[in-house]
Amino acid sequence: MKRTAFTVFVIFWIISGAIAQSPNPLTIPDTLSGAVINLEIAPSTVQFLPGNATATYGINKPYLAPTVILQRGQAVQMNVTNSLSDTSTMHWHGLHVPAMDDGGPHTPIAPGTTWSPDFTVLDESATFWYHPHLHEHTTEQVYKGAAGMIIVHDSLEAALGLPRTYGVDDFPLIIQDKSFDSLTNAFIYEALSDTMMINGTLNPYIEVPAQMVRFRLLNASNQRVYNLGFPPTNIAWQISSDGGLLEQPLAVTRILLAPGERADVVVDFTNQTTNFPLMANNSEMGDGISGGPQGPGGGPGNPLDGNNFPILDFRIIAQTANPVTSLPSQLRTYDLPNIQNVARVRTKVFTVDSSGFPFYINGALFDHDAVNDTVNLGDTEIWELINATDIAHPFHIHDVQFHVIEFNGNNPPAHLRGRKDVVLLQPGDTVKFITRFDDFADEMTPYMYHCHNLFHEDGGMMSAFIVRDTVLGSHGEPTTDFCGAFLFFPNPNDGELQLIDENPEPCRVVSIEVWDIQGRKLMDVPVNLGLNTQQINLQEYDPGIYLLHMRHKGGGHSVRRIAKQ
Repeated sequence: MKRTAFTVFVIFWIISGAIAQSPNPLTIPDTLSGAVINLEIAPSTVQFLPGNATATYGINKPYLAPTVILQRGQAVQMNVTNSLSDTSTMHWHGLHVPAMDDGGPHTPIAPGTTWSPDFTVLDESATFWYHPHLHEHTTEQVYKGAAGMIIVHDSLEAALGLPRTYGVDDFPLIIQDKSFDSLTNAFIYEALSDTMMINGTLNPYIEVPAQMVRFRLLNASNQRVYNLGFPPTNIAWQISSDGGLLEQPLAVTRILLAPGERADVVVDFTNQTTNFPLMANNSEMGDGISGGPQGPGGGPGNPLDGNNFPILDFRIIAQTANPVTSLPSQLRTYDLPNIQNVARVRTKVFTVDSSGFPFYINGALFDHDAVNDTVNLGDTEIWELINATDIAHPFHIHDVQFHVIEFNGNNPPAHLRGRKDVVLLQPGDTVKFITRFDDFADEMTPYMYHCHNLFHEDGGMMSAFIVRDTVLGSHGEPTTDFCGAFLFFPNPNDGELQLIDENPEPCRVVSIEVWDIQGRKLMDVPVNLGLNTQQINLQEYDPGIYLLHMRHKGGGHSVRRIAKQ
């Protein structure tokens, strides 16, 4: 029997009545933009509930983080200071950046230190996010609040006339489930929690103008999947997936959103005269999906599992001065990589231990010192993903966006035909995607691919790959064939050495960083741009192998091993 809307609200208030006695206005995160973004991850507390404050992590704020707004083509430096007592990292989920700047587990940020990656924003207009990615600690650090949204704008999207005024007709929705200890109000790290939050707000509502409004949906939960539902009155359109715009607006009444996935949806409130909720229609989800009727990981009596419940109340107010009232019929066109140019097909099979945990990719668990795949710079590849378990897994790959070309032997559904970096595989699913590995090569620092169920990821369902430049060797030089004329003398050395840079002007070194082989940045080396000989002093460091990460005037980078005796 289907539940009526009244019954759904009664269930919701029974579920949430002890947690949030009254509705709360949705918190809209502040924004950061510019050429230098300063971020500090730090412990804090938040008074979510009456009584004890809840211990949290936040980035520049007590819980969650500012929304970082970037422009395609801009150069940006991210200064990330770790004020936790534990090591952390910061991963720019979905952004196409060099491996040394990606923020995976191989670039840890020690307590009390600052990591300062810098890169050019190459991505199309889309919704991304940032969060820690330290192996075996990702679940805790994200759950406690260390996560924020990234919005990239570009000229293509700006010309389309879409809603894009942040906080007016363009709103971030960071969706998470939490559990609180009934006595202390402390967070409980359950696989599936029992209380919903949006942007860190309990029982939220949002006032929306009676016009077209854009919502940037991000599932930042550790494990729970949401079957987000809109009224079946043709008022909602998905316009974007993980990595960019769809080709056409797609009319939707349901969006299945797995951890790590994003989707931009435009809702037309123009002719809506009554308020209504954004629903999670999780009773409709298939077997093996976390949070569904037959999903794994829920605790006894968890009222959210397998149920339908509202997560955000829309309250309609007057139009703004210049409302968006229509959408273009065409947003963009895609030119997919040519299958005739595919250099390799890789198959990744998901399996599980006989005890039911952990989960494996091709029979292996994550090894911090292992590289599972080597990809050639510039190659087009097809990856085939096979879920041989009875649990759904959201697969995420770093470095690239991909296009799904086959879903269980058929053409992919319309919502999966855009640029993706996360795809949900239900039990028994097989997915094929095509992608091209352009721009960045680095033999020393790998990228990751993994399940974005954070409990599975921390349990070892993750692998590493490097991108190698086969034209110039395997050190991550720029793709121009004259970059790489370096001499390090002496090497090995006793702590003092010289870099002699004999490259032409576009390949001259403009910055040098010293890293250890555990992936920790140790220092920036002052570079005299007027000289072709640079002095590097390693005397304060112990004997061993060190990595010099060098950036070139033309935008590429190189990595070299240096031995100190």
